[in-house]
Amino acid sequence: MQITVKLYGTLKRYASGGKTQFELELAPDDTLEDVLVHLDIPYDDTHVFLINGRRADKSSYFRNRDTLVMFPEISGG
Repeated sequence: MQITVKLYGTLKRYASGGKTQFELELAPDDTLEDVLVHLDIPYDDTHVFLINGRRADKSSYFRNRDTLVMFPEISGG
């Protein structure tokens, strides 16, 4: 199965070859945690993970052609 990954903000440093949007091949039972391990991205509560625009956690599963967006939380004052 294949998903699209989009990295923003400080997570761009984990982009392979400098591409912040790329396709990733997954096994049918892979979770967000599996993707993070594969990309060497630490799971952090200060990051936002969205699958098809919906908030996801490390136990979230994927379907073929899903889009995973990852970015750091933004805070202001």
